Amino acid sequence: MPRTTRERTRRLLVAALTLATLAGCGSSDGSSSADGPVTMNVWLMQDSAPAAVVDQVNAAFKAAHPNVTVKTQTLQWDGRDVKWKTALPSSTPPDVLEMGNTDVLAYAASGALTDLTGKTFENSSTWLQGLKEAGSYDGKLYGVPYYGGDRVVIYRKDLWKKAGLTALPTTLTEWKAAGQALQKSGGKDFSGVYFPGRYQYAALPFVYDTGGTIATRSGDTWTANLSSPQSLTGLNNWADFVRSVSRAPADTDETNLADVLGKGHAGMIIGQAWMVGGLQKDYPKLADEFGAFAMPGTAGPMPVFLGGSNLAASAAGRHQDLAYDWIRLMTGTTAQTALVKSGLLPNTTSLADAATGITAVQLQAARHSWFTPTSTKWSDVDNNKVIMDMFQSIASGHASVADAAKKADQSIEQVLNGG
Repeated sequence: MPRTTRERTRRLLVAALTLATLAGCGSSDGSSSADGPVTMNVWLMQDSAPAAVVDQVNAAFKAAHPNVTVKTQTLQWDGRDVKWKTALPSSTPPDVLEMGNTDVLAYAASGALTDLTGKTFENSSTWLQGLKEAGSYDGKLYGVPYYGGDRVVIYRKDLWKKAGLTALPTTLTEWKAAGQALQKSGGKDFSGVYFPGRYQYAALPFVYDTGGTIATRSGDTWTANLSSPQSLTGLNNWADFVRSVSRAPADTDETNLADVLGKGHAGMIIGQAWMVGGLQKDYPKLADEFGAFAMPGTAGPMPVFLGGSNLAASAAGRHQDLAYDWIRLMTGTTAQTALVKSGLLPNTTSLADAATGITAVQLQAARHSWFTPTSTKWSDVDNNKVIMDMFQSIASGHASVADAAKKADQSIEQVLNGG
């Protein structure tokens, strides 16, 4: 999109938000729960907090606000940006919305989110730093840390044993060897590690493992670094690894990872701890066969992407006080303890002792982590699927590592620098 068009779109969004906010000012309801029935709309994302945790928070909220009904809606991650851009400047925006931590900055900068600076939240002094930074813009808080997430290797113990494997790998070389052994044992269409070509947040750790980065900023200018020597080394390591241990399609993402592992089409996948609970439920006969370990790198654990979500309030929402109170409950100790027991990383380091099993492995992996470039335009890079396309072109053989990285760098710089 040309810069002038993007700036014009941004100005229209801000203007619409301003009008919607002014229109809703007379209805801002610190006391609305006492004036009559109120419906507060909360938009959450797919594969977010388990329904039991949301119900627990809603029950606590209802006890405090008897006349308020919380209506929750679940959005798919794909296409979320279109829904937000349509709803936030409207006269009926969601009151609370969950946003991926790579999404918050752009919407905060546009004026779409409420400034929550100065509000009181439990454990704010021990929030995960990456989530706090992701929810902050221009020194103000717009997205409250909700939960974190990184990826670990989840494997089938029974298939591991069948392949004659015993010790867990601690280096990339050992991990590759284990994948090859599993693949040999599994047969023609079996993957040692099922690694789809468009699985960017499992592939990017290979870049950071060798000292590469996605992009860096100097002043107001961003420089993309995927074609740097360090990044190219990591990308080549990834390409070699995928060719050696995976038979996953180059043009798919991580959508069906759990079923691939549960149905015995792979010995390992790269996923988040919460997936294990789903696997145990869907494949009860295999409930004791799932284990996990941190992604091994060239020299120790591979740095992983610290993802997760933040909770924000719509700037044009009519129920500001109620929105804050719901966010406060969902991000507080009681709800966060329930979240960590479900397999998600809590928003605070103060609850580390509550993590057990595979969630504890995930917390260990989080000690070596990274985050996407902190640009208000990063969500545009993500939504344009620039990096996904790069990995697919490499995995499919349609482009060399060097050419694919150079093309991605050009696109990233164009977006981040407003070209």
